[in-house]
Amino acid sequence: MKRLFRIVLVSIIMAVSFGLISSCDNSTGVYGIDVVFPDSAVDFTSHVQPFLKKNCAYSGCHSSITMAGGLSMEDYFSIMTFPGLIIPENPNSSILNQILEGVLPHGTIFYSGYITQNQIQGMRTWVLEGAKLIP
Repeated sequence: MKRLFRIVLVSIIMAVSFGLISSCDNSTGVYGIDVVFPDSAVDFTSHVQPFLKKNCAYSGCHSSITMAGGLSMEDYFSIMTFPGLIIPENPNSSILNQILEGVLPHGTIFYSGYITQNQIQGMRTWVLEGAKLIP
């Protein structure tokens, strides 16, 4: 009985450890969605939100449940009310743009290999255009 308890306990510890180690990667992100931004008229619902969901707002990172750094990036209100994250018409001062563009470091492992130059520029354009919910 004691041996069975140890096996179960070790199994639980390994499962939890694996979950913590792998929780902030893109394996839980949205696959099959290739977010391509237009050169102008970037739309939050069509471009920004799917991009954030795929790359930022998933379990273990900036979802509404885990809120890494106290930040959920699942909806417009959450990203717009987080101080300094998005400064409409000013991507050079917006924390999110600075992180995407490599100006500021990200606090944890940041899987920038999944993010294209088109997406980085698209996020910049959205902020330059005023970071509106509806263009």
